[in-house]
Order: sequence, then structure tokens, then C-alpha cells
Amino acid sequence: MATISITEEHLFTALRDFIVSLVDPNLPVIRGLQNRVPTPEGGFVAMSPLFSQGLATTVQTYDGVADTQTNQQSKQWTAQIDCYGESANDTAAILSAMVRTPYAADRFAAGGLGIQPLYASEPRQLAFVTGESEYQERWTFELSLQYNPQVVVPQEFADTVTVGLINVDVQYPPGA
Repeated sequence: MATISITEEHLFTALRDFIVSLVDPNLPVIRGLQNRVPTPEGGFVAMSPLFSQGLATTVQTYDGVADTQTNQQSKQWTAQIDCYGESANDTAAILSAMVRTPYAADRFAAGGLGIQPLYASEPRQLAFVTGESEYQERWTFELSLQYNPQVVVPQEFADTVTVGLINVDVQYPPGA
């Protein structure tokens, strides 16, 4: 069975750690696109996956001792960050600006998974109507990260080989 070294859960955890380091500690930071879960009251930040795409050709390495093949591909993962509440514009401005700094690179590097920020779009306001039919302030932007997941699969290897000679015409006679 194949395994992958960096999962979407790892990406969300790294992104949430970065966001939490910059916003009010009382501001909930949640994963978006959840069914049957009400949104938090007041302000919050929601992270939703948008897409993942390859940035390079897959590189293969082999381990004859572990009998595995490792396939690594640099990938870009993009998430939509939605900031809600009275300070949504300020929160989105802080987060999108900080993605482009050494602080962000250091913060993501501290996670030890090789995840790094690539860029963020400019924040924009999008209407959001609550379940109570009230408009709530919502600012959103896209944030892209680079990561290098490794997919490990089983691989058979030959440690020894026995080479012998056979007379092909005798072993496999012509016309037989």
C-alpha cells in the first residue's frame, strides 16, 4: 500500500498555526466546508482547500534495504481564507501581507515538513448572509503553499542473479 509523507491535514495544521500566530487569540480559526456545523458567532477565520497542482516532474529514489520506491513531487496547494466579523478587513490585510515575509517562511519551516508560503492574493470583500438573513462582513483571499510530498510504494529488488548458458536450438528446437 502506498503512503504519503505530507497529507492535507498537515497542510491545514501548518496554515492554522501560522494564522493563529497573527490574530487575536480569541478569534476562532476553523476549517471551512463543513456540513451540519454552525459557524461561530461573531468573527472567525475559515480555511477551505481550492486546488493542488504539481510544480515539477516526479523524482524517484530507491531503497533496496527497505524494498521501497520513493516518489517526490513539488506541489502547490492553494486555500481560500475567509475572514468574518467587524475586523475582517484588518485580519485579511494582516494575513495576506504577512505571507510575503521572512516571518511566514520561518514559521512554516518550524513545522519541520518543508512547507513554505508562495504567495497570497489581495483581499476582496464578498457578501455573506447568515442563517438569520443578516449581512456579515467577509473578506477573502487565496493563499498558496509549496510542499514536497513523498509517496512511498513497495518495490522488489534482486540481490543476486544466477546466469547460465543454454543451447537455444536444443532447448527450443526450430519448428517445434
